[in-house]
Amino acid sequence: MSEPDFSLVIPTRERAATLRFSLKACLEQDFDSYEIVVCDNCSSPATRQVVEEIGSPRIVYHRAPETLCMRDNYNLAYSLTRGKYITYIGDDDSLLPFAFSTLRGLFAKQNVKAISWDSALYSWPNIARDDLANHLQIPLKRNVERMNGRQTMEDVLAGRAPATLLPNIYHGCVAREVLEQVRATTGKVFDSFHCDTYSSFAVAYLAGEYLSLSAPLSISGFSASSNHIAFSFLRSKHQIAQTFRGENDGAGLRLHPFIPDLPSGFVCVADSFLRAKEDLFPDDPISLDRQAMVESFLLAPPIDDLSEWPYVEAELRRSLSDDPALVSWFQKRIENFTPRPSPRDSYRPNLEGIHAQRLFLDASNYGVTDIAGATRLSSRLLGYRGKTPEWIAGLAPEDSSLRSFYREKRLELLLKFLKTRGRAESARLPTQSERSTGA
Repeated sequence: MSEPDFSLVIPTRERAATLRFSLKACLEQDFDSYEIVVCDNCSSPATRQVVEEIGSPRIVYHRAPETLCMRDNYNLAYSLTRGKYITYIGDDDSLLPFAFSTLRGLFAKQNVKAISWDSALYSWPNIARDDLANHLQIPLKRNVERMNGRQTMEDVLAGRAPATLLPNIYHGCVAREVLEQVRATTGKVFDSFHCDTYSSFAVAYLAGEYLSLSAPLSISGFSASSNHIAFSFLRSKHQIAQTFRGENDGAGLRLHPFIPDLPSGFVCVADSFLRAKEDLFPDDPISLDRQAMVESFLLAPPIDDLSEWPYVEAELRRSLSDDPALVSWFQKRIENFTPRPSPRDSYRPNLEGIHAQRLFLDASNYGVTDIAGATRLSSRLLGYRGKTPEWIAGLAPEDSSLRSFYREKRLELLLKFLKTRGRAESARLPTQSERSTGA
C-alpha cells in the first residue's frame, strides 16, 4: 500500500458525539492522497462504533489498551502514521475541504518543511460558556509569509507575537523528516506538559524557515469537553483540567521548576520552550526572560477574586527561588503591589459582522449545530467552492482595498441569503434534547 501524502491525526477519548461530525467534515477533502488516524485513548465502544458506522477506508483506527496521558497518546498516534506530512486536530475540530490540496501545492513550490495557519473558531452549542455558544469566527485575510523559526521564537517569548504563529503540528502541518529529527534526538516526538506547544518550538528550531498563512485551513472547535476551554476560560477549575493534571502527574510529567503553576496560556508556552531547549538546542543563547514573565502575571493575575492571590504570589516566588537576584527583585516589586482580578478570556465581540478582517457570526442563524455544518458554512462564505484557492498556491499578496471591499459586500449578501435559509432549516431540525449527538 503506497504512502499517502498526508496523515491527519485525531487523538480522542470518550468524545464519540463530536468525533462523528469531525470525521464527516474532514472526509470532504478535494484531494485523494491522505489518511485519517483516529487514536482512541481507551474509550468505551461508542468511539469504535462511530468509526465503523462511517466506514471510510481512509480511516485508520487504533485503541490504546490502557488510558494514557495526552503526551503518550500523541506519541502513539504518530507511530501509526504513514504520510509524508503530518497534521493533528482535536476530535471536535475539522479541516476545510481545500486544506490538503492547498498544502500539497505549497510544499511542492515553496521548499519549506512546515506550514502554519490562522484557524477559524467554532464553539459548539454545548460549550461550558453560554456567552460563546454556537459562535463562528472566520479569518478573512489572504496573506502568506515566509517566517524564520528562531526569530518567531524570540518574538513569542518576548510577547511580541502569539504562540499560534509558531509552526505547530496542531492545526498546522509538518514534514515527517523534521519530526523524525526530534524523535531521533529525544526518543519521542512530543514531550512536556503541553505536548503540541513543545513540538511547535522543536519544529521552529529544526525546520528553520516555514510558511505562515493568515487564511484558515481548519476550524478549531470548542465543545463541552475541550481542554482549551477548561484551562483558558474556566481557570483550570473544570474536571477536565483536573483529570489532565492527574494523568500527567501519573506519567511523571511536571512543569519546569522555573515556571509558576498557574492557569495561564503563557505557562504552557514558557514550559514548552524550556523543555524543547533542554532537549534540542541547549547551547543556543535564546532564553526566557523570567522577570518579564513574572511581571506579566503581576499585570494580569489569573484570578477570579482576591482570595486566590496568596497562591499566585507563592507560586511566583517559588519559580524564582533558584536565583537570589530575581528573588530580591520580586520582593521589592510586590511591597506596595495591589492585585486586581483579570477578566476571563473571550473571543466574541458584542456585535456580529466583520471586525479586524475577521467575520463573527451566531452560527445558529444559519442552521449550524455542529462542526460539520460550521465547515460547510465557512467554505461557502470563503468562496472557494471545492477548488484550491489559487491566491494561496501562488503566494499572491493580500487583495487590494477595492477587492476587499467587494468581497465584504459579497459576504453581506450571501449572509442574508444563508440566514433566511438557515432559519428555515433550523425550524425543521430536532431539538438538542432529541439529538443523540451531544452537539
